[in-house]
Amino acid sequence: MAPTFPSHARIVIVGGGAIGASIAYHLALAGEKDVLLLDKGKLTSGATWHAAGLMGQLRSKVNLTRLMQYSAELCARIGAETGQDVGWRNVGSLRLAASEARWQELKRAATAAKSYGFGMDLIGPDDVKKLFPLADVQGLKGATWIAGDGYVDPYSLTQAYAKGARSGGVRIIEDTAVTGLKISGRRITAVETDKGAVGCEIVVNAAGLWARQLGEMAGIDLPVTVVEHQYLVTEKSPLVPDNLPTLRDPDANFYVKPEPGAMAIGGWEKQTRAVFGRGKLPMNFGQELFGAELDRIAEVIEGASARIPILNQLGIRTVVNGPIPISADGEPVMGVAGTLDNFFIACGFTSGIAASGGVGRAMSNWILHNDPGMDLWAFDLRRFGQPHTGLEYLRASAIEAYSKYYAVAWPEEERSACRPLRCSALHHTLIAQGAEMGVKFGWERPNYFLQAGEAKPPLETFEQSASAGVVGRECRAVREGVALIDQSSFSKFEVKGPGAAAYLQWLAAGNIDKAPGAVVYTQLLNPRGGIESDLTIMRRDEDRFLVVTGSGFGTRDGDWIARHMPRDGSVVMQDVTSGYAVINLCGPLARQVLECATQDNVANTDFPYMTCRNLHIGWAPVMAARVTYMGELGWEIYVAPEYAAHVYGRLWDAGESCGIVNVGYKAISSLRMEKRYLYWGADITPDDSPLEAGLGFAVALKKGDFQGRDALLAQKQRGVERRLMQFRLDDPLPVYGSEAVISGGRVIGMTTSGAFGHTIGAPIVFAYLQGDDMTLTEVEIEAFGKRSRAKVMDRCAYDPAGERLRV
Repeated sequence: MAPTFPSHARIVIVGGGAIGASIAYHLALAGEKDVLLLDKGKLTSGATWHAAGLMGQLRSKVNLTRLMQYSAELCARIGAETGQDVGWRNVGSLRLAASEARWQELKRAATAAKSYGFGMDLIGPDDVKKLFPLADVQGLKGATWIAGDGYVDPYSLTQAYAKGARSGGVRIIEDTAVTGLKISGRRITAVETDKGAVGCEIVVNAAGLWARQLGEMAGIDLPVTVVEHQYLVTEKSPLVPDNLPTLRDPDANFYVKPEPGAMAIGGWEKQTRAVFGRGKLPMNFGQELFGAELDRIAEVIEGASARIPILNQLGIRTVVNGPIPISADGEPVMGVAGTLDNFFIACGFTSGIAASGGVGRAMSNWILHNDPGMDLWAFDLRRFGQPHTGLEYLRASAIEAYSKYYAVAWPEEERSACRPLRCSALHHTLIAQGAEMGVKFGWERPNYFLQAGEAKPPLETFEQSASAGVVGRECRAVREGVALIDQSSFSKFEVKGPGAAAYLQWLAAGNIDKAPGAVVYTQLLNPRGGIESDLTIMRRDEDRFLVVTGSGFGTRDGDWIARHMPRDGSVVMQDVTSGYAVINLCGPLARQVLECATQDNVANTDFPYMTCRNLHIGWAPVMAARVTYMGELGWEIYVAPEYAAHVYGRLWDAGESCGIVNVGYKAISSLRMEKRYLYWGADITPDDSPLEAGLGFAVALKKGDFQGRDALLAQKQRGVERRLMQFRLDDPLPVYGSEAVISGGRVIGMTTSGAFGHTIGAPIVFAYLQGDDMTLTEVEIEAFGKRSRAKVMDRCAYDPAGERLRV
C-alpha cells in the first residue's frame, strides 16, 4: 500500500537535484526530521543528470572557495557514510595559460589562493605535459595545478545526499508537481501539489530549471533563466590513459573531464541560446535533451583539438545539449525572498555539482539559524533588483555572462549587455563633457572624464598605471580645487511614522536620536555584531528620515530595514531612489562655489559638518547634506530630477572661475582609500564587527539597547582579536583586493581592498590581521607574484585629524 501523502511538514524543499538533495541531507544532519522534499519527476531529472560533474574549488572570494572546499571534502567521505558510491575521483585539475594576459590572471589567482590558505601551484609547460601527456604544450606560458580537485558522478552524488537525508528522517516524494503556494501576509502557509496541499512553516526553492516558475507562484520574479549548454563525449580508445586530471584551457574556451578510456569536452561558446527562445522551460519538460548543434560549439572543438591532438583521431560517441540554469550575472542565487519571511531560494547554479555540498550546509544554517554562517554576498539574491528580473533583460545579460565564463577577468572591464538602462537626469550632459560610463545596478555612472582629443585608457590590463593620468587629475581637483560628481544612483529610502525614530534607534548602532537636520553615519548589525549595512541616516523631521546607501545595496539594505520593522503600522518605508538626483559638490573651494549659487547662508557656523537642510540653488529647491566620502569639504545635494540640470548648470557657472571640473567614480575609489573610508562587501561584511573594522567611533554603546549590542559588549570585554589595518606599499604594484599579506615567510592575511593613492603617490591596501600580528609595523604584500614592503599606517593616509572636511 502506498504511503499516505503528508498534510504537513515543517520544511518543504521543492526540487530534487543535487542542490535540493544536499539541503535535505544537511537539515537531517542538523537533527531536523520534519522535512519533505518534492520533485515533479525523479531525483536528478532536471539539470543534474546531464551535468559534467567537475569539482573545481578555487573561486574569487574566500568564502565561496570555502563552500567548494567543503563540497570536495564531502564527496570524499559521503560514499562511505551512506553506502552509496559517488564516483569521486581526486585526480587534480589543470588550468592553462596560453597568453601573457591569462598567465597574469593565473598569478593573481595564485596570490589569492595563498591568501586563502588554499593549495594551488603555478607550474610550467613541462609539468603540464607530465600531468596530462595528451596535451600539446607548445605556446603555453604555464598553468595552475590544484591537487585537491577532481570529478564526481552527479547522479550518484545526489542519490547519496538523498540516502543520507532519508536515514535522518527526511521524506522524499517523487513524481509530485507543485501547482501553487498559499500565502498569508509575509508567509507561505501551504504548498499545493497535484496530490494535495501540504501545510508548512518554511519553503525552499531548489527547483533548478523551474525555479523562476516556482518564484512566480509566490509573486516573485527571480533573476534566473535557462540556456542551452553542450558538451561531447569521445569514443573510447586505449590511447587515452587512466587517471588524467581535469583540464581547463580558457584561452581556447574548453574543459576536459576524463572518462574511462575517453574524454568529455565542453566549453562556453560565445553564442548560446535561451531555451525555447524565452529562457523559460515548460513545466512538462522532462528528463530530456535538445538536438546537437556542432556548428555552435565548433570553436570549442577546434580549440580542444589543437591543444589535445588525439581528439582529431577520436570519433564522437555522443553530444549532450541540455538546459542549465543561470542568473543575470552568471553566479548562483541564494537567500530569503524579500517580500516573504519563510521562502528560501537556492537556484541559478551553473556549477551546481561543485557547489552542492557547501550550499547545502549554508542553506541549512540559513533556514535553521537565520544565518548562512558566512558572508555570501556574491551569491545573495539581494544583489539583484527590479532591473534584473525581466525575461528580455535576463536573456541578454545571462548569455553575455555565459559567453564570458572563461574570459580574462580584467579589473576595469565593464559589462556591455542591457545598456544603457537607468540614466540620471544629467546623463547626456555628462556624456557631452567627456564622461566614460560604467554601470552599477543598471545605472550609467561616470567612471572618469576625458578631455578633448584624449585617448581612452585601455581596459584590458591589470596595470593601474594605465588610467593614472586621468584618475590622478580628477583626484587632484577634489583635493586642491572643486568638483562635481553625479551620484544620483545612490539608493534612498524614506522611513517615517510615529515609531520611526525608536525603530531606527534600535536598528542602527549609531545614535539616531538627534535633532532634525542631523546626519548620522552608522552600521546596521546582525545579532552576532556583524555589519549587515553601512549607510547614512538623515533626520528630516521628528518622525521622518532619509536613509542613503550604495547604488548596489538598495535591495539588500531595504530588505534588512523592512524585514525588522514593527508590523503595527507605526513605521513605513518607501524607496525614493528615483525621486532624487544627487550632485556632489566637493573640494576645498566648494563653499565658495555654493555661496555663489545660493542666497542661503552656508558658512560653517550655520551649516556645520554632518547636518542637512533645505536650500535654493538658483530657482530650484534642494536638500543639501554636508557629508563626504572623499575627505574634503563638500555637500551632497538632493534635488528632484526635473530640477537637476538647472542646479548642475548653476553650480558649474558659479565654479568656472575656480576651475570646477567633473569627476567620476574611479577617483572616488582612490580618495576613499586615502581617508580609510570603508566599502561594504569588501572591507566590512556580516562577518566583521565595527570594533574589528575600526568603526567604534560610529557605535553608541551607551544609548541603550540596539541589535548587536550584546555581541559588541562581549567582544569589547574579551578584547578584539582581529583588526582591519591600513598599509602603504613601497613599490607601485597593482592592487585590487585579495592580495596575500606576508610576514616572516608566513601568509598572515589577505587584503580586502586596494588602490593607488594619487595624493600620497603610493598604493594603499586594507587587511585584517589577528593576534600578535596586529602589533606588526610592516609586512610584505604579494600581487601577481611580486612582493613589496608595506608599512602600517596607524591613522589614515590623508588629513588624519579630519580638519579639511570640517572647515
